[in-house]
Amino acid sequence: MTDAGKGREGMTRYALYFAPESDNAWWHAGNQWLGRDADAARDLPQPPLDGIQPDVQHQLTQDARRYGFHATLKAPFHLASGYTEAALHLALEEFCQQLAPVTGLAPSVQWMGNFLALRPTKNQTAINELAFACVQQFDRFRAPMSAADLARRQQHPLNARQQALLMQWGYPYTQEEFRFHMTLTDRLEQGPLADHFHAAAQAYFDLDTPLDINSIALFTEPRPGADFQLSARFPFGRYAA
Repeated sequence: MTDAGKGREGMTRYALYFAPESDNAWWHAGNQWLGRDADAARDLPQPPLDGIQPDVQHQLTQDARRYGFHATLKAPFHLASGYTEAALHLALEEFCQQLAPVTGLAPSVQWMGNFLALRPTKNQTAINELAFACVQQFDRFRAPMSAADLARRQQHPLNARQQALLMQWGYPYTQEEFRFHMTLTDRLEQGPLADHFHAAAQAYFDLDTPLDINSIALFTEPRPGADFQLSARFPFGRYAA
């Protein structure tokens, strides 16, 4: 790899996410809701929501839109010294060949603290096991946290267990602290606006379409503050009978 290539990879953050397949109605609905397609790298018009002005809707989905429609399996990280993006791709291909789909998530709109998210109502044990397998298997690719990364993570109050997980895995919400979710809004203050968002999201995501985890999506943030992009999908090689 050239020095220039090393520089580009050194700035990039990588994340292992679940993102619905590109032909799935949940993918299209999630992209429209956030106003961005992270695969096609293009903005989309957001659906009109009763009782919510379009500019307010756009503002209160700003951070979620930057990350794209997804659920975190392994949180964003820089590559450790000696590892390349090509090596990460190869490891993901090999890892995913051993996995079987997690089917029938049956997601519903729920509160996650002070923001709205889609959360599964079924097969949560299998989902949690998949997420922690990703955390463990790919931790060798993760560079140690910088002082700035650590400070950013510690801006939000962490309990003792979350602090220990942060130091071990670079992310405080894994193992028993993990909650699979697909973020739909930024922080919402409780009140009529939050109630409008909740009702609108419940109506909008009332989809009669299965949602299964059939692959892992590699997302990249090419430079600090840039939009995350869906770089590649790695399909699972085993299929449930």
